[in-house]
Amino acid sequence: MIKPEDADFHPNHPTLKRWAETIGFWFAIPEERIYGNVYVLARPNVGATISSINVVQGHNSDPFSVDFTDPHMHVPCPDSMMKFSLENGLSVEVDAPPTGYHFTYESLAGVCSMDMRLDGCMPAWDPNDPAENPLLSVDPEHTDLGLGDAWAGGHLDFLGRVTGTLELRGKKYTIDSMGGMDRSWGERTELGQAAISYVHIPFDENFGIHLVMALDHDDEVSYGPLRFGYVYEDGKVYGITSAEMEGSQVDLLPTSNRIRVTDERGRTYEVYGSAVASAPWYTFSPSYVTFQALMRYELDGRLGYGLMADTWGIEFLADRTSRHGRAARRLAAGTTGR
Repeated sequence: MIKPEDADFHPNHPTLKRWAETIGFWFAIPEERIYGNVYVLARPNVGATISSINVVQGHNSDPFSVDFTDPHMHVPCPDSMMKFSLENGLSVEVDAPPTGYHFTYESLAGVCSMDMRLDGCMPAWDPNDPAENPLLSVDPEHTDLGLGDAWAGGHLDFLGRVTGTLELRGKKYTIDSMGGMDRSWGERTELGQAAISYVHIPFDENFGIHLVMALDHDDEVSYGPLRFGYVYEDGKVYGITSAEMEGSQVDLLPTSNRIRVTDERGRTYEVYGSAVASAPWYTFSPSYVTFQALMRYELDGRLGYGLMADTWGIEFLADRTSRHGRAARRLAAGTTGR
């Protein structure tokens, strides 16, 4: 169960230099085909923080065509995650923990600023709690959330309404749409040996879907099995018990998907998504790249826009796509070829 105090740093021994705490927030301006990310990874026992902010409009196959990218590695670690300012111009205040956030930002280059509120429309969901995640009740050993030790210590997720303003290279935008956030804490080695697809599908304050699927690359991209997820409907959250996902990509960027989920009530939902904006994001962690897309969904007359983030460990991809990686796999399988 997630508690208000989970918005702040968690108790840990100061000798744990790999201890990390993260904030991952996304927002969208669907009518402009814009989405953005605010990411913070703090290592309190090292005294350093990574912070990466990006804003994307339309489709981008290259990271250098993205409308705005600002990675800072590293800035001094704050004393608290409840209210802090970083030297990259980002300030965060959790005024209604654990799901009420205020983000402000002014880039040091003076080309991007934002003032946004994220108000959760649901309780923060805990995939490590068997009372919330039915997969744990069926299989208590189902503890791998998909990113190895990166999410093993603790993790929360929620959907919410984002309101505020964005100014980018002289153009101002008003924001009033759905978004979402996750937070993680624990020891994190950043080996980049895992891969997951992180999917948010918020339709409005009363209904949304979230799921995380395992991800693999063997000549083509495949999704599954289900790692965890939930359906939020009319004030209640229901864990997902099964899910199927198919998708298409161009240069690993998602272009469309089909998702079918069944929750613990036995209700099944099937949605189809198509990308309206996309880009690779290399700067939130040196060990990972996430090929992201803002997807447009329709379901029973509802229209929603949500983030799909195929997150690949760089080493995970190298093991499957590099010359040495492919050769080692062929050798293990007893086959030959270049």
